[in-house]
Amino acid sequence: FVSVNPLKMSAPLGGALFFLGLDRSLPVFHGSQGCTSFALVLLGRHFKESIPLQTTAMSEVTTILGGGDNIQAAIMKILEKGNPSVIGICSTGLTETKGEDIVGEVALFRKKHPEHNDVPLVAVSTPDFRGSHEDGFRDAMVRTIEELVPPGEKTVKNQVNVLAGSHLTVADIDYLRETLTGFGFSPIFLPDLSRSLDGIIPDTFEPVSMGGTTVEEIRRMGSSEHTLVIGESLRAAGEALLKKSGIPYVVVNRLMGITPLTVFWSRSKTSPVGTTRNP
Repeated sequence: FVSVNPLKMSAPLGGALFFLGLDRSLPVFHGSQGCTSFALVLLGRHFKESIPLQTTAMSEVTTILGGGDNIQAAIMKILEKGNPSVIGICSTGLTETKGEDIVGEVALFRKKHPEHNDVPLVAVSTPDFRGSHEDGFRDAMVRTIEELVPPGEKTVKNQVNVLAGSHLTVADIDYLRETLTGFGFSPIFLPDLSRSLDGIIPDTFEPVSMGGTTVEEIRRMGSSEHTLVIGESLRAAGEALLKKSGIPYVVVNRLMGITPLTVFWSRSKTSPVGTTRNP
């Protein structure tokens, strides 16, 4: 018999993990406090450090009548008490069953509070009853690319994007960066957990993630020469970046074996825009 832990297969958990790889980011679960608490405990035990994670604290009443006010109140509270570079809002099974439109609520918040337009707000649909943490991780990455990556005006030589799958560890990302830099490339990892969840202990309490891919780096991704997609599950993210900035990508399922590594290092340089090779 196979035992599956529904929490570890949670799409919101994957979305939160992605946002934790962004610098000064704060993931928010649009759901009950219990949903957030379980994910907080799991991530804290796994990485053995403090995890910034907030909730819109849906109650029985707001679940029935609608939680739009909770989203806007949560965003305002976060902006008042912290100084996040980006806020990632992940829906949960509770609010998705109700049919909450979190993207619409974020747009409404923008209209009511234009003074906060400089802070990126990325809303992602991540219901618990569909897919797994891998799906939530991918959807969060796709929405971030759609919201934050502008079309590149000029290609930067030897700059490459690396879309790092949820299966990669902190040590994997460190090794990839060291190797790519050694070959003369300037990689931008999305997300970069090696700079945010690698045992960083700040001198003072910070309510946001410390380290990771900065918003400025994400905005520079549109000027890269190529995109390396690590993991078949992130193909949609490579497609989103191609559509947004016209950057060709190559998908590598794994980094073990001669064929996958050959494709990885070749960067699909002779392939036309959008062509992918999947070993």
